[in-house]
Amino acid sequence: MKNGQELLPTTFLDNETILSYRKQSQSLSYKEDLWSWYVLRRISIYITLLFCKLRLKPNTVSWMSAFFILLSGLSLVMATPISIVFAALFYNIGYLFDCVDGELARITKQTSSKGYYIDIIIQAAALPVFLSMVLTVLRKSGLLDVTTLEITLVYVTFVAIIMALLVPIAYQLTNLTMSQSTTQDPVNSIRDGSFFFDVVAVLLGLPGFFVVIVIIAFIEQVTSFDLMLYYVLFFLAMLVIKTGLRVFITSRSFDRS
Repeated sequence: MKNGQELLPTTFLDNETILSYRKQSQSLSYKEDLWSWYVLRRISIYITLLFCKLRLKPNTVSWMSAFFILLSGLSLVMATPISIVFAALFYNIGYLFDCVDGELARITKQTSSKGYYIDIIIQAAALPVFLSMVLTVLRKSGLLDVTTLEITLVYVTFVAIIMALLVPIAYQLTNLTMSQSTTQDPVNSIRDGSFFFDVVAVLLGLPGFFVVIVIIAFIEQVTSFDLMLYYVLFFLAMLVIKTGLRVFITSRSFDRS
């Protein structure tokens, strides 16, 4: 996927104008995963051009991205089939807007350190979504018997705590990154060199999670199988293992530098 910097995420609908905008705004990045490259980037340019006409600022789109990702976590903790489908929808809208904001910034030449700072906030917005998985497991297993209002207050409190801790960190990281050249994350470097690890990264990340739970929600509606609880538990277990490996690999990279 990432061997040629000239590659573009094109579709059969693209004309010469669209292709020129793709070349201008959709440069290949080592941070790009399969879901964003093969799905979201194919349509994001059309949303980007619409937002250009609406004169939306890139940072406005970035905040919209964070909002929808946070909304996906809130929808997930409702733990009903329809709320899970909406969680997947909200997450992908947020992820799509995360693609759009950078494209919009490059086309309108409005890249800035503030945009980089908001991008870090968007990454932080995924943390409450992971926490919402734990709450979903507790609700589905009957260990957490709360009302919709109560679970909403719990989730909003989680979001507030996480943002209170990460906003100053995001600010410091922005200042540090803007003043120094960046080095590729060693885990991203492994993923970048292998299609297999690219696929694994998608399946064990939020894009894969929201695809699978929509499928499971449909299966549960048409069969008597109760799979949701077991899948979320499996995903969380893989998350713990994946995080441990990431800490190990990243720590070892400093020993080699």
